[in-house]
Amino acid sequence: MNPRLALLLLPALLGGCPATLECPQGEVGCDGACVALASDARNCGACGNACGPGFYCSEGACTCAPGTSECAGRCADLSSDPAACGSCEVACGPAEVCSLGGCAGTCDGGLADCDRACVDLGSDRFHCGACDVACSPGQSCDGGTCRAVFVACFATDDVRTVSPDLAWAGPARSAGDGPISLAPLGDRVFAASSISHSLAALPLGAGAPAELLFPDARDLENVAAHGGLLYVSNSGGGTLLAIEPGTGAVIDEVGFGVTTVNPRGVAFVGDVAYVALYGVDETSGGQEVAVVDFAGIGACTAPPCGEVVRRISVLAGADEPGLPFPSRAVAVDGRVYVTLANLRKGDLGYYTDPAGDGKLAVIDARSADELTFVTLPGCRNPGGLALRGTTIWVACGAFDTQAILPVETSSGSAVPADPVPTPSPTPGAFAFVPGTIAFCGDMGYVSDQWSGDVIRFDPADPASQSGLTVCPLNAPPEEFGWAWAADLACAP
Repeated sequence: MNPRLALLLLPALLGGCPATLECPQGEVGCDGACVALASDARNCGACGNACGPGFYCSEGACTCAPGTSECAGRCADLSSDPAACGSCEVACGPAEVCSLGGCAGTCDGGLADCDRACVDLGSDRFHCGACDVACSPGQSCDGGTCRAVFVACFATDDVRTVSPDLAWAGPARSAGDGPISLAPLGDRVFAASSISHSLAALPLGAGAPAELLFPDARDLENVAAHGGLLYVSNSGGGTLLAIEPGTGAVIDEVGFGVTTVNPRGVAFVGDVAYVALYGVDETSGGQEVAVVDFAGIGACTAPPCGEVVRRISVLAGADEPGLPFPSRAVAVDGRVYVTLANLRKGDLGYYTDPAGDGKLAVIDARSADELTFVTLPGCRNPGGLALRGTTIWVACGAFDTQAILPVETSSGSAVPADPVPTPSPTPGAFAFVPGTIAFCGDMGYVSDQWSGDVIRFDPADPASQSGLTVCPLNAPPEEFGWAWAADLACAP
């Protein structure tokens, strides 16, 4: 965790439990829970004021979803609704369909007939992939699948969903204290929280509450899904946990010697995990990638079952007097790519300042874990990364390089392209400092380390960007309120 966040969190870490419900900026208490009256479809504008089917909550009012209109108390798609075809007042005859806003005998080419509504099953919110399969609030239909972008809001202790087109959002759901990492698995998204040391299991439906799981661990910094299990970086304990998602039971725990190695991101090649050991400073250990074989975990009866087969030092990936600080990892075609922040000590004595351009540590699992390094030109303090096809997208998280950087791997070598700047979508914002990256359908999303903003970009034209503030301040600005969109995940 960076020093700025540690200072901001110190009062919360030292204080006791509040006697009364304290809600983030812009939220109020309804039946013992904090809700945003401006956007919660179950409490829209006032506690208990639930929006009807097809409506969502925008600025405290129940509103029809984008692309639909309110007709006599219901939401209708005027391009396909046979009861409101072209306008609310036009109803098609019993033998007619509504196609492209007009009554006709048959649907136009490529459109499906869903009870006389002619729709595109690839994009219709009410008929997504098949007739009568409607997307929930906070979702949109992309490629015939209802998708939502989940956002971990660290400062307000919740996870929020937003539609991939950034047009509307579902309600906030409590997810422990300090949700920092997300991983979809089955019909849920799991959020690891670093302060409450808990996992939140969030059903994909935007309104369903989360179930909290409490493994015996401290400072959960990363969660990854593999083979039906959750692998959680227990940063405070210096271990990697394998957790059964249904019960929260820890079925394996692999240690790395000392608690200060600070495990972070995890990537798998087969059943072998590559774990970034971030470390803390020059004396804490870490600055390595641990290779853990979990091949026998299916028959595990007495932990530890995973075996640390080697530890790969990445110290050579930093520029003097810096340290590498490996953080996130992805695997592509038998190679593992790990971001190296390459940081030196700043004026306050912490490792906060770039020692040079960031690096990727490239570990070839097909060649006895041979290690090479790739410099990321113009990308300082890289952190989050995400894979789309054979391209790795890297978040460049320094103030002087606010950008995302594509790295092509199809040739077998990592070839960085030019960084793409990421302007802030919030007027007057100090800076947009990219933190994590995720892809949902055909679009990419970047979170901000210094605000609750999320930017959407087109990988085919990454300079084409739009943004939305998803995570609110946890207090008014004059009371030093702050926000942090800590992680992103896409789930169908």
